[in-house]
Amino acid sequence: MNINIYNATFSSIVGIGQKVKRAAKETGKEYLELNRGVNSVVEIDISKVMDGVNFNSREFQVYAPNLGIESFRGSIINEYFPSMDIDDESLNYISVTPGGMPAIDLVIQILNVENVIFPKFYWGSYSKMATIRKRSFSFYESIESLDASKLNESSCVFICDPNNPTGIKVPDSVLLNKIEELTKNGVIVVFDSPYRKLFFDNDSFFDTISKFDNLIITESFSKWIGLSGLRLGFIFCKNKDFNSELNIRLLYEFNGVSSPSQMIVERVISTPKGREAHTDFRKITVENIQKNIQLLKDYELLPENVYGSKLPIGIFAVINKSEDFLFQNKIGAVGMDKFVYHDKDYWSSYSRICVSVKHELFNKFF
Repeated sequence: MNINIYNATFSSIVGIGQKVKRAAKETGKEYLELNRGVNSVVEIDISKVMDGVNFNSREFQVYAPNLGIESFRGSIINEYFPSMDIDDESLNYISVTPGGMPAIDLVIQILNVENVIFPKFYWGSYSKMATIRKRSFSFYESIESLDASKLNESSCVFICDPNNPTGIKVPDSVLLNKIEELTKNGVIVVFDSPYRKLFFDNDSFFDTISKFDNLIITESFSKWIGLSGLRLGFIFCKNKDFNSELNIRLLYEFNGVSSPSQMIVERVISTPKGREAHTDFRKITVENIQKNIQLLKDYELLPENVYGSKLPIGIFAVINKSEDFLFQNKIGAVGMDKFVYHDKDYWSSYSRICVSVKHELFNKFF
């Protein structure tokens, strides 16, 4: 059988998860799975909105429109881009995707650029998807160090803030200025920040940057409302050519995204009961994350060469212990060598952990 092989390796995070589960089963002992990027403090109570979902409706039981249910796309505009009028033009800026990863992959597929530029510390799947799609890629040291004058329309810059894997948050003023500089110079900016809305309430940043041309937003509902199992995200872009090609690829890759998922998430983000549910979820989750990060600081586990005097705010943090050391102590983690492209030996002595777990459990293991 002749097949196309692109030499992208399987996700290390998945492999580590399998290793941790196998060890727990074989030993009968509890392991703390901090290798995953899933909020595990508390579940969101979506029972508050389910009475508004008509399971026997045609909308629930048949294919959704190719770009997503229109009312849901309108609710996304209200939630993320409230200054925007909801009309045929703005609705076409929103394309619903089956999660954040397919959104990123679709963007990488469609863009005709010479180089995709990722941050120095990056989600490993970025480079795997670029490899599969045969895209050249490189890395930038920091947002501040990006020189927009040396880049043009042949480049695409990915921004993830708060960063995965470090949880570092760049000041919004710095982000805004850099996005404006880059996009005005013709550079395509992909803003991929699925953790932001977990930490920032009544946030206007997405609305503010939506005015820029050459901007693409890839977003997931998995992180800030906790419903990763519903596999739902979206792409925002104002470029008609991009959206036309995206519409075609959505059809032939997915033929519509789950109608039930869209109907449920729409009610979570647009109804009073839904907003109450996600507000409670976010409040409890963030409180536990902050306690866990403070514990890491107290135990001097946060490396100064990554954070300086600052603290991470994302659902992830980097600590100065290796993946193997943590596994020996029944903690699943991912070595930082999986999140850098250079100096892998050096970074293998550090690990990325998910800090979005119950503080009592986190404290027990650490």
